[in-house]
Amino acid sequence: MLRIQKATSSNLIVTVTELTTVNPVYYLFEFEHEQSFLKYYCILTNISTGTSRYDEFLLEDGIDVTFDYDGYYTYRIYQQTSSSNLDPDLSDGLVEEGRAHVYTIDSPSIEFSTNITFNIYE
Repeated sequence: MLRIQKATSSNLIVTVTELTTVNPVYYLFEFEHEQSFLKYYCILTNISTGTSRYDEFLLEDGIDVTFDYDGYYTYRIYQQTSSSNLDPDLSDGLVEEGRAHVYTIDSPSIEFSTNITFNIYE
């Protein structure tokens, strides 16, 4: 499962090179929200130095894609030779599918420390 923190950059570790059959390759990412079924698309660059073991992508929320909702998404990664196509039907095929969790770090709650004084009146 991919974990994506909103409003920051997140490293996504997947294995797509082993199923890639085109060259040059660009990877189209599709994220589909599991409740609203809204779809988000972006093209990310593989920044991994060891593609024989894994592939690493850097996703910046708000720049590469802006998620409207926190929660769970189904992600699909497509291989393609186009650097600008955002339509999965025009890609060269699916290379990975899985689940992603998009979340927001909650701000710490504000707690006040006060002394409680009990007075006994007789």
